[in-house]
Amino acid sequence: MPERKPVAIRFLSQADEVEAGAVDVADCVEAMESAFELFDRGRVLMGDPGQHMHGHVTTFPGALADAAGLGGGPDRRFSAMPAYVGGDVHKAGVKWYGSNVENPAKRGIPRSLHTITLNDPESGAPLAVMDGQVISAMRTGAVAAAGADAIQGERAEVATVVGPGVIGQTSALALDAALDSLEEIRVYHPERRKAVAFRDEMNADLDAAVVPTSDVETAVADTDVTVVAATADPPVRIDGSWLPDDTLVIPLGDLRTDFDAFDADRVFCDVRENTLEFADGLGWNVYDDVLAAVEGDEREIERSDLRTLHELVAGTDTAPTTGRSVFYSPGLPMEDVAWASRVYERARERELGETLTLFEEPYFTKPY
Repeated sequence: MPERKPVAIRFLSQADEVEAGAVDVADCVEAMESAFELFDRGRVLMGDPGQHMHGHVTTFPGALADAAGLGGGPDRRFSAMPAYVGGDVHKAGVKWYGSNVENPAKRGIPRSLHTITLNDPESGAPLAVMDGQVISAMRTGAVAAAGADAIQGERAEVATVVGPGVIGQTSALALDAALDSLEEIRVYHPERRKAVAFRDEMNADLDAAVVPTSDVETAVADTDVTVVAATADPPVRIDGSWLPDDTLVIPLGDLRTDFDAFDADRVFCDVRENTLEFADGLGWNVYDDVLAAVEGDEREIERSDLRTLHELVAGTDTAPTTGRSVFYSPGLPMEDVAWASRVYERARERELGETLTLFEEPYFTKPY
């Protein structure tokens, strides 16, 4: 029998992760592209028998007989998002988060609070417990940028960010890093002072010029990429007639627009089944539209017509991308595991964080 060893984990705070490069946006975009290529090669596992699941989501108030104090509304949920990512990542992990839109105003904390656990995929032993705020925000913006690069690429000179919050910030950073031809980033908020505050905060970190606006039609006119990162209720409305003929819209938050504003053969997503699963349970207008287009009574496109980022990145989709396109990226646990793993490895090399012992010996063992 092999000698028993203590089981220990590395605890990484947000500050530890930042020191380990968690906000290196170019590296994060590359990590996301690598993860999607690994998925295309069959080197990734996620939840559900189809291995595509966003996560197990518990939404409040749900069917609770007494939901007093728990509330409801947009994004009032808990979710566990497990994945294994192979290749040079070779880690299993889970992101666990709770979300409440009232947090910033009522409690002074972010809307969504994330924790990530990484495990050795062979033994199952935990390796790390990490703050997930920076990891999750960075990978969200980085996937949007990876999609923009794969779909618009060198055609992208002007980008628009709708919503100057955290995801708006990481999206702007990632677009600026991924799109070599980008010259201008417009930022929209109906309260102009908030768009101006975004410009003042982000100017030094972006090569592209930041242009604030409080008019949504101006924001999306003649733009090559629009990232909707707003959490407004009701969601922002973008009329299809405002969009140029060659443009990409990425709804990271909810959005009201007509599905037929986009070319039927320019509807992109991260992973087909993930997008449709997410659409079935989330209740966002923009995802209801794609679900109805694929599975509704008046079906507009076939499921197989949804084009995917993993096929674009891997080079198995080489069809044209010019036109009015939309890219659905509701988020995948493989993204969190891939980026968290890269940050964890750097932190371990630099001896950042704190090592905590779970147990020296297991309290319960077999008596034989």
